[in-house]
Amino acid sequence: MLVEAAILLASLVLLATLFVKYKYGYWKRRNVPYLEPTFPIGNNTSFLPKGISIGIISNYFYNEFKKRGLKVGGVFLGMDPQLVLVDPEYVRTILIKDFNSFVDRGIYMTKNDPVTVTLFSQKGQDWKNSRNKFTSVFTSAKIKSMYDTLKGCSTNMISTLDESAERNLDVDVLEIMARFTTDVVGSVIFGVECNCFKNPDAEFRRIGKHLFDEFTLMDLLNLFATIFFPNMAGLLGISNIQPDVSKYFSRIIRETVEYREKNNVVRKDFLDLLIQLKNSGQQITVEDIIGQSFIFFAAGFETSSTTITMTLFELAQNQEAQDRVREEVINCLEKDNNDPTYETIMEMKYLGLAVDETLRLWPPVTTLTRVCVQDYKYPDGDFSVEKGRTVIIPVLGLHRDPDYFPDPLKWNPDRFADKNQKSVAYFPFGDGPRNCIGMRFGLMQVKLGLAILLKNYKVFPSPATETPLEIDPDTFVIHTKQRVYLKFEKI
Repeated sequence: MLVEAAILLASLVLLATLFVKYKYGYWKRRNVPYLEPTFPIGNNTSFLPKGISIGIISNYFYNEFKKRGLKVGGVFLGMDPQLVLVDPEYVRTILIKDFNSFVDRGIYMTKNDPVTVTLFSQKGQDWKNSRNKFTSVFTSAKIKSMYDTLKGCSTNMISTLDESAERNLDVDVLEIMARFTTDVVGSVIFGVECNCFKNPDAEFRRIGKHLFDEFTLMDLLNLFATIFFPNMAGLLGISNIQPDVSKYFSRIIRETVEYREKNNVVRKDFLDLLIQLKNSGQQITVEDIIGQSFIFFAAGFETSSTTITMTLFELAQNQEAQDRVREEVINCLEKDNNDPTYETIMEMKYLGLAVDETLRLWPPVTTLTRVCVQDYKYPDGDFSVEKGRTVIIPVLGLHRDPDYFPDPLKWNPDRFADKNQKSVAYFPFGDGPRNCIGMRFGLMQVKLGLAILLKNYKVFPSPATETPLEIDPDTFVIHTKQRVYLKFEKI
């Protein structure tokens, strides 16, 4: 019996070894240059990831293949072979021209948890149907209608910074900007006054922190399962969102929708627009509203707060650029009696260049992915992709490549004075039909926040910030390992 058990065990080990070797031989069989993987995580650097993104590891992939003079290269995440695009022309072709072969993002979702079923994660026809329905919510007119609500959220931010400036305190900028954008998104989505400055532990702020920064061991194991074994995770109904975050959003959205419909409450916010769609025969369910509201919350506050933070950090290091932005802001606001309109904010040219450059150097989403939905061969035959394979687009690598952006680690807004520069290798919001649907709202929020801050304060570096800043390798939205502290001086 012992001998038979030993033979069986040895046979299973041999079969498992052969299976792993076969899986890791995928790119070699296809004659594609690749990075040598390590079982069981392949070329990944994190066994227990923090969030649904592969973080900045794609930047490492990009640099390794670029050093070899390659335009594409193969890697393995777990045992899943994925193709890394290095040439920006390949990227644009896949995102735009040949989009129909790469419709899906490859982001895990489970219908057991409605907060995971979003425009960000939906596939194929489901995504197309949702995009068609929800595009009407993000027109310029609809976004403009939310502007006054957004502007009103700046009052508490200014009061808090006035106190810090008066006492010459170091300001944890990301925390302050996260409170501002949480107030904005809470008001614009749900019509909820979060008051994160008066109450830093407000429920919305607490949930936002938990979603991006706080993970239990079980949360990390669930993420591991959804990233490395998505089919098994789907069968088990495992979610990649923390259970209490999911329950909170599902509950608050159901209750709010029910209350508004029962009492005929109408507000100028995102949720009201979704309720209107639901009641206009668009075949939108409460579950659809939960998913789309959640992704708007998740994408809206974290990316914007990070972009404002990093723009302020760079302006603090470059006082000349800061003075140029402030002069433009003040001149433009004089035309509006110091009460900025939507049109004025969006027309501030140099402020726009400063934001563009921050999005290049510190892109909130460092990696894009697309899944091949039908066997594909690049037009000139340089490479092919099998149906079901994921393609990785290393946004951070492209944005910091000196071949496209000379002296790439230098923050220089003037590099975007030539509008054609953006067409080279610049993808902060993706591109093509599946680009970020909330791009205009995000830019409005960032530019308004910066304009109000720079009108009221001069911003200076703080010795409390440990430089040079390093990127946290595992986070979904780009973060630095160090906290960013700045000094604010009242004008």
